Amino acid sequence: MSEQPWIREHLTSEQRTAELTLTIDPGFVHHRSIATLLGDEAMRHVDDTIARLPEMPDYLRRLRVDRIYTDALLIFCESLGVPTLGSLVAGRRGRLFCSVVELEPAESLGDGERARNRIVLPSVDDLSAVIEYSTEHIAATTTRSELRSGDTIAVVAQLHNFSGGRLLFHPLLMGGPWLEDRENSGVVPSPEWHGYEFFEVFIEDVDEFQAVEEVEAPRAFEVMRDVSEAAFKTCLGEILGDKTTADWGGEMSDHYAAHVHLKGRPTTAAFLLKGPARFAPMGLNHLGKNNDQIYRLAQEPAQLLVVQHAHEITSPVRATLRAFAVQPGAARRYCLMDGRDSLRLLIAYDKLNRALELSAS
Repeated sequence: MSEQPWIREHLTSEQRTAELTLTIDPGFVHHRSIATLLGDEAMRHVDDTIARLPEMPDYLRRLRVDRIYTDALLIFCESLGVPTLGSLVAGRRGRLFCSVVELEPAESLGDGERARNRIVLPSVDDLSAVIEYSTEHIAATTTRSELRSGDTIAVVAQLHNFSGGRLLFHPLLMGGPWLEDRENSGVVPSPEWHGYEFFEVFIEDVDEFQAVEEVEAPRAFEVMRDVSEAAFKTCLGEILGDKTTADWGGEMSDHYAAHVHLKGRPTTAAFLLKGPARFAPMGLNHLGKNNDQIYRLAQEPAQLLVVQHAHEITSPVRATLRAFAVQPGAARRYCLMDGRDSLRLLIAYDKLNRALELSAS
């Protein structure tokens, strides 16, 4: 059975769709490299902000300065559309990434002052990636421990060298992915505990799909074996009130919807649809070399990325979609619609018989 995330059971739809911001809790800040990247004009704003800090103990001032550099760098990344690591690798272009990544335990380079961590790249066989850094820039004991043991960490890094299939990056900023309620809405209690997994939503959170709340999740979904991808796409368009088009080789998504809503908030959505051609749980091997289908989906200018499959969807697919969608400073929502939810949707909008008829014809 498809994995059901904790937030689906423990947060309400209103909480899951709250407007929260993903940032980085700075534990490693390379001030000189960030200043070089930002340039003189942006650094004037950084310097002005630092100059306006009130008197405080030195350790607090260092924390505030690190936060100022962090915010400036994330604004820079968002304004330039800096990609996630997954997009950089799949697209084979770019020298800077901003991402939440999984690191293997640190390897000392022998002098005690420099270390490196291998970055986990799921389903990528022809490349490897590492970050290499000076330990003197680690400012937080938590970050030092996470780097030492290996963990999920938010990183902004520049490509330093590419040789022998290995990408070597130098980090500018590292730390824990940190969720903030900058609008002080208070909708989500203690948002900092949720991290970057918060941005997953579910079909019942989409206003246009709300009728699924009246349909219980079916125990079996074998009937989805008989619903073709094209038929599901047609029915999806009818539910959304959209016109659908035939698939073609250069498409980035199977359907793009410009007028969907998350609890009343308008948004855009891009769909990757997978029919029953392989009626088995969706793994990363369903998604092309180097996850290129999720990569193409992520290139759409959509704030909600949806992966649909006629069968179950495995946790590595969830983790990969999340890695492409949820970026510090510019997080997007993501949704997985497995066979059970796909069947619920068709039943809720009286489209199951139509989907079967379209598939048979």
